[in-house]
Amino acid sequence: MGKRLAILPLFLVAFLVLAVSIFRTASVKYVFSQAPSPVPETPEIASIDYALPEPELTPESPLWPVKALLDMGEQSPQEHLKNADIRLVAGLRMFEGGKVEEAILVLEKAELHLKRSLDAAVETGDLPESGEILYTISVASLKHREVLETILPRMPEDGKAVITKILDIPKTVYNGSSSELVKAGLIAPEYPF
Repeated sequence: MGKRLAILPLFLVAFLVLAVSIFRTASVKYVFSQAPSPVPETPEIASIDYALPEPELTPESPLWPVKALLDMGEQSPQEHLKNADIRLVAGLRMFEGGKVEEAILVLEKAELHLKRSLDAAVETGDLPESGEILYTISVASLKHREVLETILPRMPEDGKAVITKILDIPKTVYNGSSSELVKAGLIAPEYPF
């Protein structure tokens, strides 16, 4: 019995190393041949009143794979939304720091968490209790779209298609959340795009 307990920490560390290795090798990698485009003159993008959090841990941190692994578990709509917002801010910072390929991966994960937050909120079906989180998800989807719209003109030409595809997710989330709010007799935020 004592030998088994002594081996347990070693087994846990080995399992963690294996899980992180699998996570890193299974992720999609983008490579763009062009440098980011200079910022063109664009029409003013709507400014959404929604505060994004400051990420405590970013994808550039060596502990990020552990956080990402933990985030794969089942979560509440609020946790998915928080993860989406943190990844959006981290992706924007990475993009602005010149790490375009890595930023796109992080932005894509952000929008997938945003979609999961809506799915989790709809699954609860506790309207009007979930009406508040649906409204927050709806506003967050507009903020995510705003941030992605600011990135799109500066993206290298071969990366614009990926960002355009990612832009569809917050639009879908907005449509789904506002539809659920209207079905519950609640008011959805205005779509400014």
